[in-house]
Amino acid sequence: MLVMDWLVHGGHQYEFFKLNHDFYCTNLAGRRPIDKDFGRPRNKGVLYVLEKAARNRKFDILMVRAGLNSARYEFFRKKNKPYGIAVIQTHTPFSVPSWVGSIVWNSYKVMKKYKRNFPRQRHYHIAHGFDPNEFRFLNLERNKRIISANSVFKKRGHLLGFSDWKYVSDNLGVCDLAGHGNDKLKESIGSFPLDPLVKKYNEYSGYLNTTTASAMPRSRAEALMCGTPVVTTKNYDIDMYLSHKVNCLYADSKEDMLKYSKMLLDSEGLVEDLGAAGRAAAIKHFNIIDYLQKWERVFEDAGR
Repeated sequence: MLVMDWLVHGGHQYEFFKLNHDFYCTNLAGRRPIDKDFGRPRNKGVLYVLEKAARNRKFDILMVRAGLNSARYEFFRKKNKPYGIAVIQTHTPFSVPSWVGSIVWNSYKVMKKYKRNFPRQRHYHIAHGFDPNEFRFLNLERNKRIISANSVFKKRGHLLGFSDWKYVSDNLGVCDLAGHGNDKLKESIGSFPLDPLVKKYNEYSGYLNTTTASAMPRSRAEALMCGTPVVTTKNYDIDMYLSHKVNCLYADSKEDMLKYSKMLLDSEGLVEDLGAAGRAAAIKHFNIIDYLQKWERVFEDAGR
C-alpha cells in the first residue's frame, strides 16, 4: 500500500515505518523532514517529501495525526478517497474527521473510555513496539544517577509531572534529563539519536517517570527495554504490563518518587534484579514483532 503520513513523533514513527509498505512523510508545516527530525536512522520504506509535491499521488491510506488541521487532508482525498487511519497516543482524543475508517489507540484504557464517541470507526489497541536488539542491555557499570526523558518538560509540566520531578531532582542532586527543549534546566543533558540514547539508559541506576496525563510514555518503555529499573506513576495502562516491586516501582507522590529513587541508588542488587525483570516484561509486552503484526492487521482490514 502507498501511505501518506505527517511527522509528529519521530521515535514512534521510526517503528511504524518498519511496516512493509511504501510511505511518504512530510512535517506538520508541510516541509520535507530531515533525518535529525526523527532522531532515528532512516527507514528504507519512507520518502521524505514536501506536502505540495505529494498531492498529485494516489494514496491508499491517509494517516491522521494530532496537530494537523483536517482541511490539509482534503487535497489528498480528492484523488481517490484513500482510507483514513487516525492514531491517538494521548490521554484524550483529538477531533477525528468523520471520513476516518479506523482509529488506533496507544492506551487500552483510553480506548475503552472514549471509543463510544466514534461509533462508525473500527477500533484497535496497539502499544509501543521496540526491537530488543536495538534497545538492548549493554551490561554497563551503573553511575548511581537517575535519568528521565521528557522534551519541553517544564512547558508541558501539567501533563508530565514536572514539579514532582523537580522536587526529586533538587533533593537527590543526581538527576539528569534527556530530551529537547530543556536547555534552561541545569539537569538537561540534551537529546540523543538511537545508539547514544540506548547507551545513556544503560549507564543509569534508575529511570524516573513522573507523568500524570500521558497515556503510555514511550521513554518509560525504552528504559525498561534497556534493563534500566523504572520508578513510575501508576497511570493508565501500566498495571497491564508491570507490577510493583516485581519489575518496577510505583510512585504516585513526590515523596514516594524520592524514596524509591534513593532505594535504587542504595542497592546495586535491586537495580540488577528490577532491571532484568523490567526488560523481560518489556520484551514480552512491547516487542516490535507483535507491534508490526497488529499494525498489519489494521492495514489488511483497511483494504477490505
